[in-house]
Amino acid sequence: MSKTAYTTPGRLQEVLALIQVLSLDEYSHRTESGMVAELQGNPSSSDSWTDLAREHPEFFRVRSDDKNIALVARHVMPRDGDRKRELPSEIMQKLFQTAIDLHDRQKAAAEWWKSFMPLWAALIGGIFGTISTLVTLWLKGLQR
Repeated sequence: MSKTAYTTPGRLQEVLALIQVLSLDEYSHRTESGMVAELQGNPSSSDSWTDLAREHPEFFRVRSDDKNIALVARHVMPRDGDRKRELPSEIMQKLFQTAIDLHDRQKAAAEWWKSFMPLWAALIGGIFGTISTLVTLWLKGLQR
């Protein structure tokens, strides 16, 4: 995951959608075409669902041979009696919360400069106030 992956517009929503499909769907692995069909289109924050999954290895893995996308947490779950891997809802909820936390941290880190806005406003106001005072004093000196 890059340090700015979640700052891409629409990224959080698409990561959450991918988590939902891969955790709740009957199939634990999906192809690109399967994701496009299930989510009714391509992602807006990446070139493809496969690329989006590759950009977030904290949640997904993409097999290099057939490019199947899987949710890591579901992939490592033991199989039940029907040979299926079920993901408990508590884990899914934790995955959602983790994605949201990562998004919030990256957004805050990308917008660090905004914390200096009040300082800049005060500094600029002080400069204009000083210039105004000096001009007023200078004009009064000219009138004498």
